[in-house]
Amino acid sequence: MKKRLKALYTKHKQLILYLLFGVITTVVSLLACYLTLKIGVRFMHDEHGEPTELLDILGSTTQWVSGVLVAFFTNKLWVFKSAEHGKKATLKQFSVFCGSRVGTYFLEVVINLIAIQIFEWLGYTAFTLNLLVLSLDITERVWAKLISSVVVVITNYYISKLLVFRKKKNKTEE
Repeated sequence: MKKRLKALYTKHKQLILYLLFGVITTVVSLLACYLTLKIGVRFMHDEHGEPTELLDILGSTTQWVSGVLVAFFTNKLWVFKSAEHGKKATLKQFSVFCGSRVGTYFLEVVINLIAIQIFEWLGYTAFTLNLLVLSLDITERVWAKLISSVVVVITNYYISKLLVFRKKKNKTEE
């Protein structure tokens, strides 16, 4: 059994590491968004005390920035080890990475806003999840973030693997 797990890990190491760091990135970025909404609603809310669309966009932006920083460095250092190294290569990779993440940011915002509307139309009722000392309000916004995050993680994996951190072919391989 141990040999099978090791063989499975070896065969799919890159994907496993990407998913592991994707989960970490998602948790960090969702936490950043949650805190932005939790703090921001005191200043930007509608007549019912709910976050405004501008605050939703600010939350998505906070989520994106924290996610891009965590994802780039974990992908560069641990997931796609075979990617090029050096200052020039890193700057190029970071610019392509950021450019691709801008595209998936807009994808995330659109999915998020649509999902929030769908949950509201369906009459979703929020609930509070109490975890030891942490109390989380599970609103339609939380579900929308989870849905959009899954779509974005999958999209970003393929962009990173095929575009940003791909191995350069040797001249003899071409």
